[in-house]
Amino acid sequence: MQNMTRYLFALFLMYGLWMGLASVAGAAVILNEVLADPMQDWDGDGELSFKGDEWIEVLNIGLVDIDLSSYYLRDVFGTDPHLQLSGMLAPGQTAVFYGSQSMAWQRANGYSDYGFALNNNGETVELLRELGEPGALEFELVDAVTLQAHETEDDRSSGWAIDGSGWTLFDGLNEYGGTQEPGPSGCVPTPGEPNTCEPDLPVAHESLGSLKSLYR
Repeated sequence: MQNMTRYLFALFLMYGLWMGLASVAGAAVILNEVLADPMQDWDGDGELSFKGDEWIEVLNIGLVDIDLSSYYLRDVFGTDPHLQLSGMLAPGQTAVFYGSQSMAWQRANGYSDYGFALNNNGETVELLRELGEPGALEFELVDAVTLQAHETEDDRSSGWAIDGSGWTLFDGLNEYGGTQEPGPSGCVPTPGEPNTCEPDLPVAHESLGSLKSLYR
């Protein structure tokens, strides 16, 4: 309950910060968490894929349900979108999208199936909203985040801290010992869930070596 209270407070804080980006009163979608270098089967299809298991999570910090079909994801290089989002997103809820979904959408729409193509030495991710008639592929930039190289190493994600304190490194599966910001939190990535973490509790995780051995 305490975590949920902090989470709701953070949502309203971020809502105030990001409301200027929304053209519809009470509606706002932002990037919430990104994992660029998977070392396990994050999308649950039974196999590790460095393209398919990358994921990007969005969050509705608005006050109304949002139809995600007018939103797209893209990296900073090139002009083509990497994925058209789908589904309804309720206030305070997250939705996670995997590289495997991106590849399937790209194939279905005549694009090369690169997936999200997130670089492991740093990356910029963009959240776009379509303008005008559906299919016109004219966009406005809704949100963007630039990840540093240490944020895109094996099974590390980065995202908004649940207490609203800023962008945080979730390094519970691959501990970070450096000094760059964002610094280590010991939290594990949380695709599709609030970005919760209890730093006083031990984090159970397998070593990277044991994870890699599963897919050799």
